[in-house]
Amino acid sequence: MSSCCLIYTRHMKSHTDERPHKCHLCGRAFRTVTLLRNHLNTHTGTRPHKCTDCDMAFVTSGELVRHRRYKHTHEKPFKCSMCDYASVEVSKLKRHIRSHTGERPFQCSLCSYASRDTYKLKRHMRTHSGKFDTFTAFLHATQNYNVHLL
Repeated sequence: MSSCCLIYTRHMKSHTDERPHKCHLCGRAFRTVTLLRNHLNTHTGTRPHKCTDCDMAFVTSGELVRHRRYKHTHEKPFKCSMCDYASVEVSKLKRHIRSHTGERPFQCSLCSYASRDTYKLKRHMRTHSGKFDTFTAFLHATQNYNVHLL
């Protein structure tokens, strides 16, 4: 099978709930053997991906790449096409782009609140559960005020 077909097959698996690869230590299941292998490293403490610039080591190659960009190369390969914003991580670029589009894909299941990112939705959900402490309420109010000033 060509590498193109393998990539396509792996991508299609990401759209299913099938997780045939099971950890023999804790029972957690994974879509791919690679994800299982990375998970097993968390049980054993193995960190096979070593940074060549410092003494840090990581469970996954992705963690190593992210570390090197943040700490050593300062490379920001993910660039916004609408402004000068650039990021180390694609997820942060996606969240940033929502500031241009106004998209709020994370919807509260209990009210009409919607957010651009999961962190703010989780914080909002605490208002429904009564776990919204005074400091969090202060931060929430401060952030809303700062947005208002813009």
